[in-house]
Amino acid sequence: MPRTSAIAKASPVPYYAQLADILRTAITDGELAPDAPLPSEAELGTTYGLSRTAVRQALGELAAEGLVRKEKGRGTFVRGPKRADLIVQEMRGFHDELSERGHSVATRVLDQGVDASTVDEATLLQVPTGSAVVRLERLRFADGAPICVARTVVSATRFAGLEEHDLEGVSLYKVLSSEYGVEVTGGHRMIEAAAADRAYARHLGVKTGAPLLKLSSINNAQDGQPFELFTAWYRADRTTFQVSVRMP
Repeated sequence: MPRTSAIAKASPVPYYAQLADILRTAITDGELAPDAPLPSEAELGTTYGLSRTAVRQALGELAAEGLVRKEKGRGTFVRGPKRADLIVQEMRGFHDELSERGHSVATRVLDQGVDASTVDEATLLQVPTGSAVVRLERLRFADGAPICVARTVVSATRFAGLEEHDLEGVSLYKVLSSEYGVEVTGGHRMIEAAAADRAYARHLGVKTGAPLLKLSSINNAQDGQPFELFTAWYRADRTTFQVSVRMP
């Protein structure tokens, strides 16, 4: 049984949605491990003071998200979030790569606007220090679960008007290709361990200090010039990076 949180009877949020959120948090925080059985509908109803109908609605929502599975005659079991399996040396965007692997992908834009470049950003993008850049920060989801926070920095001169694009339901690289004629052809990537700060912990549904995988990349266009600085912080418990190696 997950830690009991009271259902807020005066809240405008439906009871079933509150219960679904309680169970979802218990699953994503690891309190309920994969393959663990959930309490019966009757037990959940008694614990949280809810009708059988509300409990069934909550479990149905979690099943639709892929977080639980129902087994006839046995009950409901934790399925756990799927892991995002990414191939590091392929230059494909998050949206395209996971969609092709059968995941449902969603994006929430956290920040999108124009700012002055820092010294480091200007050096890496090969633009004058202080020149305008578009900053984009997005929360990426796979199968309804938050996977990473991704930060992108590109030249506002080269990508004029990008800050006005709706980037929640599309691949950024497809927008850069169709609207600006820029194709990503290669780059340099680095992976390191990082700890979730308070803001990223909140976005990713983990505790502050939880382990993350930080992927940093400088990506080049077809003209050989760097066009994008990309940094993403992935949940370490939901992400696998594949790397192929060969003898020199």
